[in-house]
Amino acid sequence: MTTTKKPVTPVVDRFFYDRLQTLPCQAWRDLYWLLHTQPLLAPGFSHAYPPARFPVHCLQSITQWMVHEHQHPLALTPHTQTHFRRLGLYAEHLLKLGLAHCPDLKLLLHHHPIHLEPIAPEKGRKTLGEVDYIWQDRKTGTIHHWELAVKLYLFLPRSEAPDLPGHESTNNELHRYVGTQLHDTLYRKTQRLFGHQLQLSAHEHITAKLGRQVNQSGVYLKGWLFYPLLDQDWNSYLYPGTSTLECLNPEHNKGWWLRFSHFLPRLAGQSTSIRWLILPRLYWLSEAWASAPQTLDAAQLAHQLEQHFLANNPADAPAASHTRPEPLLLAALQEDPTHPGLYREIHRGFVTGNTWARA
Repeated sequence: MTTTKKPVTPVVDRFFYDRLQTLPCQAWRDLYWLLHTQPLLAPGFSHAYPPARFPVHCLQSITQWMVHEHQHPLALTPHTQTHFRRLGLYAEHLLKLGLAHCPDLKLLLHHHPIHLEPIAPEKGRKTLGEVDYIWQDRKTGTIHHWELAVKLYLFLPRSEAPDLPGHESTNNELHRYVGTQLHDTLYRKTQRLFGHQLQLSAHEHITAKLGRQVNQSGVYLKGWLFYPLLDQDWNSYLYPGTSTLECLNPEHNKGWWLRFSHFLPRLAGQSTSIRWLILPRLYWLSEAWASAPQTLDAAQLAHQLEQHFLANNPADAPAASHTRPEPLLLAALQEDPTHPGLYREIHRGFVTGNTWARA
């Protein structure tokens, strides 16, 4: 394992918001994050499929639309999130809005299924898969196929989960980056993306639909990776070995994770200027902002965490009766000097149950 000190909540052009007279709504900030934040994987992760990146002129056009949208909101409003329950579908909708409002590109296909003809007439068609986005650069004529994924994974070193199920025999530890439900891993996701989804655009159905072949396919993989902490600094991350880090973008978004019993002592020692939020799933993308009444102080946060992790699992109850409360994503905030009365995220991390990933 290796450790290095990195900035806490990563920078996504922090000064851009300061150039706007008012703070944009959550959906606006999430799309801006989706466009500008660093991808999770290293540029050389796949030689066959380079990372999906917007051409500079397209990104500039979308940003111009977003400035106008902030002043006269139609597509990105405070109600945008209310139409979604799943983070992936919400992110997919946001990226589609960006693509659709760029005059320099043409969105050809979105969420397009590929059906296989049934072997027998009485059997229904099977779906081979769906392509997320196929679009054409109007200036160059290049046709791009993108597969979007937005993921948050927690790194589980052997010290935390020595018997992690589903261990894959590889020379890295991508399988130790796990989702909160422990079913999804970064290893499985990359296998699915590069071994199946990116290959769909070469299918004859897509070629026939477009009238030509796709020129470039790439993964648009954004998100956050969370690491155990080594000392009292909120950025003293415990990283995996070099072979794993070489698979990752060194500037990927990072946060921490701690078990409930380890988090409470840290919380007690925090400055009273720090406020906290428990982030709902649809608020997991961009850095958090909140007014003071929306935030929690340390005592309020501790109470809510105790209710979540302990109320349904009293210490004297049989282990078999215990539930497994889901990890909670927290954001620590401080008042922002450029927006008086508003608090801005300074770091984030997951708090898990004391036996999470061990039982």
